[in-house]
Amino acid sequence: MTTYTLDDIPFYNVYIHGILRDEKGRKFSKSLNNGVDPLEMIEKYGCDALRLSLLSGITPGNDARFYTEKVEGARNFVNKLWNISRYILGQIDGISNESEIPKVKTLSDEWILSRLQIVTTEIEELFNRYDFSLASEKLRDFTWNDFADWYLEIAKTEEDKKEMLQYVLINLLKLWHPFIPFVTEEIWHEIFEGTKLLMVEKWPEARGRQTNSSFNINNFELIKAVISGIRSLRADYKIEPGKKLNVVIQAEVSQLVLRENISIIKGLARLENIQIGESVVRPESAITFVVKDVAVHVDIAGVVDIEKEKSRLAKELAETEKYVTSLEKKLSNEEFVKNAPEDVVNNEQYKRTEANAKLEKLKEQLKSLKL
Repeated sequence: MTTYTLDDIPFYNVYIHGILRDEKGRKFSKSLNNGVDPLEMIEKYGCDALRLSLLSGITPGNDARFYTEKVEGARNFVNKLWNISRYILGQIDGISNESEIPKVKTLSDEWILSRLQIVTTEIEELFNRYDFSLASEKLRDFTWNDFADWYLEIAKTEEDKKEMLQYVLINLLKLWHPFIPFVTEEIWHEIFEGTKLLMVEKWPEARGRQTNSSFNINNFELIKAVISGIRSLRADYKIEPGKKLNVVIQAEVSQLVLRENISIIKGLARLENIQIGESVVRPESAITFVVKDVAVHVDIAGVVDIEKEKSRLAKELAETEKYVTSLEKKLSNEEFVKNAPEDVVNNEQYKRTEANAKLEKLKEQLKSLKL
């Protein structure tokens, strides 16, 4: 009609989104009495949480289902962003020129700066093709995992992180603003004491990094893998967080980078002692895992009752084998597979895959205890 009456094109790009449905996939309607009052959701969880829950975890153009749990999850993340910001503001005294890229001083600095530049580029590309859901998911992963779970924890063991912390925070607030406008604006006002608005700030730009980024990112991923491996071993063998471990690491090519980041490994993996070398002696009571060219020997003497742990694992192994057998029997029943709803069959298949993976893990753990 606009083209006909005004001889002009009204829109060059049109984003057609799907319908929001209830948990059962039904349209919201008065007759079904399944409507959700957004004002009640906002009152309970906050406007940003509701907004983020509707933007994330969807496929562009397809219908989506509304779950209160999803709004709760979004509220938890908004709180996480708030807490991250408050923590950083408590660690630094005043904000300097936030547009300046900080000088890289450690491997962790290079890694987080590189990850920030990568995610900034990805978000812009996703915005350009209107994939807002995937953009929010990538940004959430960077914020919660890379920044909060890793870099902020490392900042507690390494000194002089002020400039890098404030730089990442400033850019994070800008990137999150389209999704979480109210909380990010409030945090921005706290930083700059209401002298400037976040909503009119320039969008972040991905900039070139100062060093050999790919090489250093891979080096840092090695550090992460070593720490994660030790943490995973703690969880597998029910080792209490308060108990510190002794670790011997055998490495050749990666020996230098491990030594340079020894304080990070000790702090984040909660170690008492760590020995790194090319020809180190493996402790008799050690459990070993390998990452690339690095062999990590974790001494469990004095922290794990080996006989008791063997008994526990054997019992759990037997129970899991019984469970796998029951799933195999159900899925081999042609009548069940033929008549059961597709999602029920898929769920049982997923359970079988998970149970088999657990089974292999338990066998590996039991084998490793036969020292």
